[in-house]
Amino acid sequence: MEQINKWVTGFPEMERKKIVAIGKKTIRRPEGKIALDYLLNERRFSNEVIDKFDIGYCPSNIEHEARGRIITPIYETYGELVAISTRHLNVNHIARFMHETFEKGFYLYGLYYAKEAIQRTNKVIIVEGECDVACFHSFGFDMTVGLCGSAFSLFQIALLSRFCNNFYFLLDGDEAGRKAIQKALDNYKKYSLEVYKLKFIPVYLPNGLDPDNFLIRGGKRNMIKKLRTAKEDSGFKD
Repeated sequence: MEQINKWVTGFPEMERKKIVAIGKKTIRRPEGKIALDYLLNERRFSNEVIDKFDIGYCPSNIEHEARGRIITPIYETYGELVAISTRHLNVNHIARFMHETFEKGFYLYGLYYAKEAIQRTNKVIIVEGECDVACFHSFGFDMTVGLCGSAFSLFQIALLSRFCNNFYFLLDGDEAGRKAIQKALDNYKKYSLEVYKLKFIPVYLPNGLDPDNFLIRGGKRNMIKKLRTAKEDSGFKD
């Protein structure tokens, strides 16, 4: 899991919206080319997802704490802007990942965009971070949401259960990711969630691979097979 720092205090609402608007414009201008190239070529985001998710780049020539960073707005279920999350393009930057303080257990990154697909397919793919979500949407997995680094909370369970019954847990292929999946499964038993016809389906990745790495390397068809096999192995039926 990546080390994430945070600004202790958030930005005023109007300032937050202004930074998002500036970022959207800048990423399509010459000063945003390096950020756009990174998202398109290294992270494999589609242009459509970059625009839909309002992902941007804060130019380095403005006086703001987010300058020189990729901007990822975090919206709640119905489109209210809750916070911004950022990453510096310099991988060696002392504070590469920065975000505003917000109650992570009450939100799921991407749910605003994913809820219709989740309801239509009766399934949700739960990953860790924003880049995983954007990558999965770019490959056509529109039912994907992200935990933003937090544990899966009862509030998030209640939120998603309004839209579907099948929860696919696709976290990082490391010890921390496996522990997070196990904790979700433990809570499934602890709170007798089968009574509500919910299905928690663990999807285990090879050691060291993140969900977006696995998807990029193996392609969409391989990911579909992985999800199908995971459900079969879990013992759940359609």
